[in-house]
Amino acid sequence: MRMIRATTLSFYFFFVSAFSAIAETYPEVLFENSVLPGSYAYSQVHYEGGSWMENVGGRLPVSDSVYFTPGNALSLKYTASPEGHWYAQIDYPNSSNHYQPKADDVLTFKLFVASDTESGALPRIALRQKDTLSNFIDLAKYVVDFQQNMWLNVRLPLRVIGGLRMDEAIDGVRFSQGTGDNGTHWLYIDQIEFLPAKPPRVKLSSPAVLSTAKAYDRHVDLTWQLPLTPSIRYIKIYRSEDNTHFEPVAIRPIFVQKCTDFVPHSNKTYYYKIAWVDYDYLESPFSNIVEASPETSSDEALLDAVQAAHFNYFWERAEVNSGMHSAHFGTDDATVSVKETGLGILSYIVGVERGFVSRSLVKSRLQRIVDFLGKVERYNGAYPAELNGRTGKGVFAVDTIPVADLKATAFLMQGLLVAQQYFQADSDDTDSLTEKIDSLWAGVAWNQFAIEGHEHILLDRWSPVTGFTEASPLGGFNADFICYILALASPQFALEPDAYARGLGVRRTLVDSTQALARADNRVFSVKIREGSGPSLPSYLEFPYTSDSTVYGLPIAVGTVDTSLLEAYKPFLAFDPRNKKDRFTNYFVNNVNLAKAYQRRDNEHQCCGFSKDIWGMETRSDTTDTLVAVNPAIASATYGYLPEDAMRSIRAFYHQLGPALFTEYGFRKWIAIGENTLADEYDAMNQAAVVVMIENGRSGLIWDLFSDHPDIKKVIENHFSIE
Repeated sequence: MRMIRATTLSFYFFFVSAFSAIAETYPEVLFENSVLPGSYAYSQVHYEGGSWMENVGGRLPVSDSVYFTPGNALSLKYTASPEGHWYAQIDYPNSSNHYQPKADDVLTFKLFVASDTESGALPRIALRQKDTLSNFIDLAKYVVDFQQNMWLNVRLPLRVIGGLRMDEAIDGVRFSQGTGDNGTHWLYIDQIEFLPAKPPRVKLSSPAVLSTAKAYDRHVDLTWQLPLTPSIRYIKIYRSEDNTHFEPVAIRPIFVQKCTDFVPHSNKTYYYKIAWVDYDYLESPFSNIVEASPETSSDEALLDAVQAAHFNYFWERAEVNSGMHSAHFGTDDATVSVKETGLGILSYIVGVERGFVSRSLVKSRLQRIVDFLGKVERYNGAYPAELNGRTGKGVFAVDTIPVADLKATAFLMQGLLVAQQYFQADSDDTDSLTEKIDSLWAGVAWNQFAIEGHEHILLDRWSPVTGFTEASPLGGFNADFICYILALASPQFALEPDAYARGLGVRRTLVDSTQALARADNRVFSVKIREGSGPSLPSYLEFPYTSDSTVYGLPIAVGTVDTSLLEAYKPFLAFDPRNKKDRFTNYFVNNVNLAKAYQRRDNEHQCCGFSKDIWGMETRSDTTDTLVAVNPAIASATYGYLPEDAMRSIRAFYHQLGPALFTEYGFRKWIAIGENTLADEYDAMNQAAVVVMIENGRSGLIWDLFSDHPDIKKVIENHFSIE
């Protein structure tokens, strides 16, 4: 992928003038909308010989004037030469849940023929699975009632596609040149998806129900009621500026109850209505009309709006049985994440304090979570990284090898301890929420994750089948910090005090990765014990905790600008760094300097576009590309350390990039401005860092609650001086 830096104001004005609405799609939906204007990031264009295909940097152009569902469609403009060839490939984003084919399903999409093109000149199509393509199929045979200049239905049964493997997920589709007639053709493609051949078709005769339209600075949050009618697939949102002429602005999947609509201007009244949409895209009668008037907001009001959206990411994504955070939201998969549940609990406490949700609702959900956690699979009191929310069984990479994950358990316990402090005055019942949290907390045998003879070193996982075979040592200035804090604080299974300096204070990596193969015969790392062998560790490279360097003119004792700044923030979502100094550093002062250095680096290298307030560079890699992207959570979460700087950044992200970057779940995971590419997903750590660190900067709420826990207080007294 070519790297292009966009630093000009022309890019800025083009970008913010385009409204982009995208639904968080079903796994069956391959293309619905492009989040960004200009070109579609997850497409490729190739042509050769006398053929040609219009492209923007090797990608398909996006049309925001001709589309079937708001707000855009893909443009396929091509010349087909008998001596040449072209193809256009549309893929699932790397992070998406790819569609698993079913023999009775149908590939469908909407086709608009804008040129004088006959059906015989339409492209062929094939499905891509990993590095292979199915047989190509002529589209003309599967277009219903072919006409030009109108949206047509294309329905292609999967059973007619030769070479399609039913046991392999589909990664994308490829449109390819058909007849070479030397003509130039122009098509639009929208709403590519895989559907049942006979979906539910109950007529949508009742009007949709739009509940609220809440106005903020530049956006309006819409909520609606969800009926149980099985034929409803989408909610379609319409907006008007005069209460007469309504235009569609967004489409949302049925499992979502909220939509954030960025409006062109503040200090103006907008009118909204919605319709239910069925599998054939037939709409129900419209809902009632609700109006909203966004107004230019103060800093405090904008912070409320940003926190509320990031809180909503956790609140709406709870698995229904367990109350824990769903690992695969919007799918029929009950897998829940232990770590992300812990992050969500921190966000819940902020939500109660800020009035986003009632105290009773959060207590009810927490009660469901702790009741579930008391009955699930765990080892030495520690939990697997993922659980089945229905059964409580662990979900593992290899079904026959259960693994307890200490890092995931630490994030969960951190959240529970904060919740315990927050709700401790609500009830003195012996069966109360706080009593149940006490039991879960006391049951984690942290010292069983250290090796005999090396009790100062925590290992990150243990299995009753393979022992510590796949484990890695914890330590260094990163998220491992909270594992050691909790292990030292444990009321029953605490590590010895020297683990702070000798365990946390040293980062260790294997000298030779092949040593992992020898662990199976080592009693330390496996449940297979060989007679006569004593406890030992493989050879590790050891790295000091401190760096004691000067970076961009600022003294840095621990941490580095060479990794994401969130790595330095993860230890302090709950643990209060203010005025805390240990043998290594004053953490608050250090993190202030680290944040300033990170911003100076990004501004100096112009890697984040056109504004010095838009910063937070991360390098992202997949199998084919290396991408320089901006993570908005980095600058936003800096509010806990540099509130004025962070406030400028929050306003810059919100006002300059918000129409695409900010949704009902907060900021998306990243944006690569020069590549016109935007993540289509969110990240739980990012969302938690924003809502929690903004609150810590505003009120110190989470920091105060965690630090006031009696067990955590003991660690602070033993290992920190208060400055």
